[in-house]
Amino acid sequence: MIVIGRSVVLPLLEDSTEPFFDEKQKILDGMTSNQEVYAYQTVNQLAFDVQFRVSVILACIDLFNSGIQFRTFKYAYCNNTFWEITPQGGFRLKRDKLPAFAIRDIFKNGSKYGTECATAMIIVIYKALLDLYTEKAFNELFADLLLYTWDYDKDLKLVTKNGGELLPGDLVYFKNPQVNPATIEWQGENTIYLNDNLFYGHGVGVKTKEDIIITLNTRRFPGAFLSAYLSDLTTRINSVEMSQYATKLQTTLKVVPIREDAIIATIGHTTSVV
Repeated sequence: MIVIGRSVVLPLLEDSTEPFFDEKQKILDGMTSNQEVYAYQTVNQLAFDVQFRVSVILACIDLFNSGIQFRTFKYAYCNNTFWEITPQGGFRLKRDKLPAFAIRDIFKNGSKYGTECATAMIIVIYKALLDLYTEKAFNELFADLLLYTWDYDKDLKLVTKNGGELLPGDLVYFKNPQVNPATIEWQGENTIYLNDNLFYGHGVGVKTKEDIIITLNTRRFPGAFLSAYLSDLTTRINSVEMSQYATKLQTTLKVVPIREDAIIATIGHTTSVV
């Protein structure tokens, strides 16, 4: 269910010719039919959320095709034209470089980069935002970029919650509880849900839920009896916070109120309608 302000609404895409109309409609249909509450203050915030999710999917495909390699932090590497490797294996933006150019370089010259799955997911998020922001806004927000696992910039607002129904563009984690210590990097896989039971993970590529579990299960210790599984942790962009910088939206919505004066209750990261 979608709530804008205090109204439960049915959103409609106004222009059937706008880019990725079908993909956006699937996202809206999922939001409308799910029991989970998606709450926004304005229609523009909802439009941003929908377009951002499409941008995440496109960034996943571009990163997958870029040539970037899977490496543990010990063996991580990057294009030293834009980045410096930290002792921990992260990528720190050089002082004289602009973050917009540095992020684009990862997608343009992927073969010059190697990192693990969590860092790759954050790279995807930055690229999706870059597609919706002006370069000036992106460079000002993320001037001191460090790409290292989940140590993302303080101006990048993400929300992680337990439970909820998956939507395209959600970040989710596959846990491998009995991983072989000799290949500890396979203790789990950070992925992004694309659609139709397909997930993208750096290191496993584009696979179904079942195939990712099979892949992780081959990295368990001998005699292991617990299967890998999709955890109930979901990470998403905070659209209320991040939409204020977007100026390149190509999603035009109108909304039909279904219920007015809904009472919205939020506990932690869970929102419900009374």
